Amino acid sequence: MKLSVVKERDDYVELIIKGEDQSVLDALSEVLQRMQDVEYAGHALLHPLTGEIRFVVKTKSQEIKARDALLKALEELADITEKLRSYVEAL
Repeated sequence: MKLSVVKERDDYVELIIKGEDQSVLDALSEVLQRMQDVEYAGHALLHPLTGEIRFVVKTKSQEIKARDALLKALEELADITEKLRSYVEAL
């Protein structure tokens, strides 16, 4: 996976991600959207041949910075994944 920061402010971060499946970003977007101080989180495939995906997070900057919200959501997604793994292994 290749990741580059296009634009970053306290309340906004825009990334270009290449070499990752959109389903992972769907899950990350969903976790971010459930966070109280996140105004928007989403992604879009820029072009099917390049495989580049634009990922955007917008927050209420006085409550939480966009980068911090993204890191917190990634940790929560990792926890969810680990719980799912343990449930499946217990079957």
